[in-house]
Amino acid sequence: MPIPSILQKKGGGGRDAYLYSARNYSAKPGSRGLESAGCYHTPLFFDSLFPDLRIGLGNYFVQHDPGRDPPLEDESALWLQIVLKGTLFYRLGDAGEQRSMEEGQFNLFSLPSLSEINWFDTRNSHTQTLDIYFSPRMLHRPSVEFPALADMLKLREMGVMTMLSPCPMQVGPAMMRVILDIQQCGYEGNLRRVYMQTKVLEMLVLLLERMRQGRAEKSSRIHLKKSDIECIRQSRDWLMQQMENPPTLKELAHHAGINDFKLKKGYKQVFGITVFGDFHKERMEKARKYLLETEMPLMEVALLSGYQDSSNFSRAFKAYFGFTAGELRKHA
Repeated sequence: MPIPSILQKKGGGGRDAYLYSARNYSAKPGSRGLESAGCYHTPLFFDSLFPDLRIGLGNYFVQHDPGRDPPLEDESALWLQIVLKGTLFYRLGDAGEQRSMEEGQFNLFSLPSLSEINWFDTRNSHTQTLDIYFSPRMLHRPSVEFPALADMLKLREMGVMTMLSPCPMQVGPAMMRVILDIQQCGYEGNLRRVYMQTKVLEMLVLLLERMRQGRAEKSSRIHLKKSDIECIRQSRDWLMQQMENPPTLKELAHHAGINDFKLKKGYKQVFGITVFGDFHKERMEKARKYLLETEMPLMEVALLSGYQDSSNFSRAFKAYFGFTAGELRKHA
């Protein structure tokens, strides 16, 4: 993605990271304290006329765990964090258990102080996140329709650390399109401010609706033993290796040693997405990576993504992302 002109590349160590000059806004609360520990944030949006919203890209290059040295600014944090690349390992609270979010997962956090979270894990090296910070005022209006968000805001007022969902949620196609729109926004001035506000509100609606659907699905959940979950995880590993010749659900279930009903229902419970919805997502993400990182012709990208016909691939790509493969390369 294009790097905004206000950024300066940080030299030394071969780190592909960018820092903003001191006169520019801090993308993440406590960013200047995080920089020397290997956590870099590049601002995508901040406007002093609209301080309720700020957006940044997080790039982690953690080589060691510095603990709380340097100290983080004692600033309250209410933010949406989306993992764009790699796996993000973190702890909430000094004695909190280790948690993680995989690539393509997200959650909304509310912390009374930024010092309540610790990202300093050497496994975070080369992890990238999209971080969207909100004021409570901006989230108040949508909270009227979504009790889970209203509860989060109440707990925040009480100084209680909380997450919107107990487990990370999965980014869907609609949310992925919004993420790309935010990263590739070319507008300036008032138009950029309105555009970013609109896109962030659209993302909020999508994630809150995802929460509502999750509650509706809870009533139809099935019991899964530890061995069932292991079979389901193994089925995903095998499925993703069959990109060019995907199996049927029955074939996948037979290979995993589980019946197809339990695989179908359990897969959604474990991964938050249907079997072939997940498979299609991986195909599209693989294609997007080839388009952005190589100069392969479209037909070759289609074949590597499991499509024998480039026209079928082009239709599927546009239906998933909302723009064509050519448009993606043009704006990359």
